[in-house]
Amino acid sequence: MRNFVEKLFIMLLCLYNTYKINLDANLVVYFLISLIVSLALDLLDDKRIKSIIYLLFVILCFSHNLFVFYLPLILYNMCLDFKIYTLFTLPLVLMNSSIINLLSSIGAVYLSIMTKKYNIILDENKVVRDDLKEDTFYLKKYNEQLKIDKEKNIHIAILTERNRIAREIHDSIGHTISSSILQVEALKVISTEDHVVKNLDTLQETLQNGMNDIRKSIHNLYNESLDLKNQVEKLCSKIPAIDIELVYRIEDELGYDLKFDILSVVKEAMTNCSKHSNATKLKISLISQPKFYSILIEDNGSQFDEKNKGMGLLSMNEIAHKYNGYFNYRFDQGFKIHMTLMKG
Repeated sequence: MRNFVEKLFIMLLCLYNTYKINLDANLVVYFLISLIVSLALDLLDDKRIKSIIYLLFVILCFSHNLFVFYLPLILYNMCLDFKIYTLFTLPLVLMNSSIINLLSSIGAVYLSIMTKKYNIILDENKVVRDDLKEDTFYLKKYNEQLKIDKEKNIHIAILTERNRIAREIHDSIGHTISSSILQVEALKVISTEDHVVKNLDTLQETLQNGMNDIRKSIHNLYNESLDLKNQVEKLCSKIPAIDIELVYRIEDELGYDLKFDILSVVKEAMTNCSKHSNATKLKISLISQPKFYSILIEDNGSQFDEKNKGMGLLSMNEIAHKYNGYFNYRFDQGFKIHMTLMKG
């Protein structure tokens, strides 16, 4: 836009100067030829071709003196392309005695130099802007990762405290009940009355059942670090507006990090579906294959917001690479996500 305004201003000066000098000549032809040359210089990028055009225009100036009055229009481009070499055209400017033409030529060169500086500053600003956008993107990504790590650390802290309580129960109550069972067994040996032995059997059985329940509870406390299926079902229940089908076929004992990452993928996909899609159905498939775990999430939405696909899909891709797996997505009669996480 800046170039257009400046060249328009120079063109008006050239027209004014030309009509003031010679009203009788066929000035429209000279004007159109000069305008075509100027536009060609704006459109072309090859400097060799531009050099030929500049040379041809110089020849026109020598053969038809009126072309000199449109020289400022050409000097504007020449200064942008060849800078200091524009001075070689000074004899052409001095071929006529028009002060306006001389001032127009100087003004065109000055505007061209200012435009060149302006373009340099503009390019630098674009680089800074792109760097800022990139930094903002990575900062957002870093903050998202911090949130995930914080959530994971809180859960780990809860599990650590749970395990500590489980150990204390095992060490105190468990040992006390075990001792009680042994004492009852000893009483049964020394007792001679049948009804006492029968009552001791009942007491021993009750204590043994209680001990088994405690062991089972402690075992669950240790192993139930994250119930993946239960957590996914809870997420599904939080979005009643969408009909969600869950296919869960994972029988393996998964590590906490793997379960947490799978849950993060499902949560992100469900959030994107509820916020950015008009889907009414969503299918989530978590399947264990011989060599990998397969995650397939697909909806029937007809909308896909390109602007909101960045962070979530990038996080999913990083999770796939973390387990040497693959991640793909596509929008075709609904949005589909397919991820594989390698075992071992």
